[in-house]
Amino acid sequence: MTPAEFHKIYDSLNQYGKSALNSITDEQSDYRTHSHDIIYKRFYINAHDIGEIYHYTSISALKNIVQTKLFYVGYIHSMNDPLEVRYTYRVAIEYLKQLDATKAEIDAFINDYQHNNFDSYVWSFSPNRNSQALGNYGDVALGFDSQKIQQKLSAQYTSPDFQHMGEGYGYVFPLKVEYNQKTHKAFIMPIIKEWLDAYRGLRGVWNSVAIDIRKRCLSSLFLLSLCFKRQILWQEEEIRYVIVKPKSNHFDASALVSDRPISLAQINPNILREVVLSRNSEGRKQEVKDILTDNGFSKTKVKITDLPY
Repeated sequence: MTPAEFHKIYDSLNQYGKSALNSITDEQSDYRTHSHDIIYKRFYINAHDIGEIYHYTSISALKNIVQTKLFYVGYIHSMNDPLEVRYTYRVAIEYLKQLDATKAEIDAFINDYQHNNFDSYVWSFSPNRNSQALGNYGDVALGFDSQKIQQKLSAQYTSPDFQHMGEGYGYVFPLKVEYNQKTHKAFIMPIIKEWLDAYRGLRGVWNSVAIDIRKRCLSSLFLLSLCFKRQILWQEEEIRYVIVKPKSNHFDASALVSDRPISLAQINPNILREVVLSRNSEGRKQEVKDILTDNGFSKTKVKITDLPY
C-alpha cells in the first residue's frame, strides 16, 4: 500500500477508526504505554531477585508432595478465588459501559475474550513466611528457592529454543500480583478503549486491521488477567509462577484431578528449603520432620512461625 492509498483510507475513517490507528502507531499513546511489553516489564519479577517464597498448604498435602516428588499446579479457572481471571474482564466490561458501548459491542467483546488461545496454570506463593492472610490455606508454609523453581519449571515445560511450542509445552514466568484499583484502571481503560475504537471504526472498513488490533488488545488483557486481583485481597502479597500453554482441543486425562486440568511440577530436596508450622501444628513438628526424612528431604528445615499465635 502506498502512502497515498493509506491516507485515502485513513481520511475515510470515522473518529473511532482514526483514534484506533493513532493510538497503536504512537509510541507515547496511553494505549502503547500500558500494553504488550510494558505489562510484562511492569509485573514480571526476575527469579534471581525474589529469594525464598512460601506456599501455604496442609500437612497432609505436604506428605503427598514429598512422597510423590510432585506438586499440582492448578488450572487458573479452578483457583480459590471464584473471580480469578474473570475480574480483569469484568472490570473491562464496566469500562466499556462507561464508554457508552452498546449491548452488541459488549457481547462482541465477551465473545472475543472467551476464545483466547492459551491455557494457564498458576502456582501461588508469598514472600511472607508468617502471613496471617494466608493461614486459612493450611497449617504449614513451604519455603522454596524461587530461582530453582524457575529453572525446574522451565526445564519441564519450555522448548529449549522456544520453537515448536506445541501441546505439552508452555511458557514459564513469575509475576507479582497487583491489587491496586488505580493501577488496574490505568492499564485496562486504554486497552479496552482501543478495542472499542477498532471495533467501531475499522470493522468492515479495514477489517483485517480491526481484527489484528482487537487480538492485540485481548493479548494484553490476558496478561493483565494473570496478575490483577481484587484490592480486598491485598494482604496475600501474592507472587505467582505462571505456566501458559498453547490451547489444545482436549486435555490429557492423566493431568486431571477431580475433573480439573492440572500441570505437574517436579519437586526435589534442593528446591524445598524449609517448612514453617503454624502454632496450631507446633506439636506435630517431629511428625513433619519424620515425613521429610523418610522421603529424602532430611536437609529441609522445620520451623515454627514467628507469629505469637
